[in-house]
Amino acid sequence: MDRALAAKHGVPYVHLAAFAIDVDRVREAVEGYDDPRPFGWEVFLLERYLVDRFDPNREPELCLLFEDVVLGVLDGAPDALGSQIVFAIWDLIQRARFPRRLEGAFRAWKARPDELCRDLDALFADEVALGAALARSCLEVALEPPLAPPTKEALAKLAE
Repeated sequence: MDRALAAKHGVPYVHLAAFAIDVDRVREAVEGYDDPRPFGWEVFLLERYLVDRFDPNREPELCLLFEDVVLGVLDGAPDALGSQIVFAIWDLIQRARFPRRLEGAFRAWKARPDELCRDLDALFADEVALGAALARSCLEVALEPPLAPPTKEALAKLAE
């Protein structure tokens, strides 16, 4: 989580960053244990969260938040917890759910995650049911420290 972005964008950024970090923590906790979740599930679930919470097509001022988030991750440590957010935003742009103007934040990207986007296509075939199942499975993972309250609330809503 970036303090400057938290100060600039407030609660929406803080909740988004907490969600991305918590989902990544779940991924780390279950990775390598014959986890039945499909490849890219953490990116997919983050996309479901983004679509559920934000609509930069209707609220163009949100584009600044997402541009700042992408640039912050791309300029920072690429393996930091929550960094899958850049893949989620990129994929939502490619699916025309987020505006194309956000592509400008990705200029520094050397290689596009085309293979990941193709893998995500299968997950989007039944996005509501799969998103709900993945959200429920995240709520079942015991983490220490536990999921942040806004993350738990968002996962519970996605699980409905």
